[in-house]
Amino acid sequence: MKIKEYVVSIILPVHNASKFLPECLESLKNQSYQDIQIIAIDDFSTDNSLSILKKFGREYKKLEVYHNKKRYGLAICYNRALKVAKGRFIAFMNPNDINAVNRLKRQVNFLLKNPKTVAVGTQYTSIDESCRKLERSNLPQVHEEIYENVIQASSLLPETVMVNRERLPKDLLYFKATKYPFVFTEVFLKFFQYGSVANIVHSLYYHREGIKRHGRKLSKRNHIASMLKLWFTSKSYNDYRPSFKTFIPQLVKGI
Repeated sequence: MKIKEYVVSIILPVHNASKFLPECLESLKNQSYQDIQIIAIDDFSTDNSLSILKKFGREYKKLEVYHNKKRYGLAICYNRALKVAKGRFIAFMNPNDINAVNRLKRQVNFLLKNPKTVAVGTQYTSIDESCRKLERSNLPQVHEEIYENVIQASSLLPETVMVNRERLPKDLLYFKATKYPFVFTEVFLKFFQYGSVANIVHSLYYHREGIKRHGRKLSKRNHIASMLKLWFTSKSYNDYRPSFKTFIPQLVKGI
């Protein structure tokens, strides 16, 4: 498939998200940057999420809808979407969340102005179920700080990230069947070999709190164990070598 130079392919995995899905889709439709392809993968929803997607897709032709015949999880949804992604830029989205109207435009502009940057996230604002604003993030903006803290999931909100896959080997964007957020982290760790990573200072994403996401969470012990395993394996396979002291707060917290 020939990659389209200025297209943003947005990957939207959906599972039982009917309550907030219309708001999510409207926030994509209303983006100021409209050279987009939205790839929605319904992961065997048992509510009316698929119906919402199909109806929206009939009215907005930039939305492509696919349906899994059983539930596979995030990794399979991402990989399936990537097979049909046409854009040079890959963005992620959670169906319970909302984009600021200029999110995609600002990220595309940033990547075009900074050709050595392989991925860029944004700050985000937490909202409740009624869209009331709760708190604004303060994620690190520069590559060095993001590099040190990416495994602890404290330097990037995965769904805000946009990737310039022109800077990556063809098959590097491949997700393994691990729990959130490590399903992203395993991939993001590979980016550092091919360019810098940044966060835009502006809050361009609304992250909904107080709802169930991503299935059952890892226990604290398993979370710490997964984090350490990823740290050790990444040293071997991805030449990722942050300071071990960055893990101490997480280790103490998990004990």
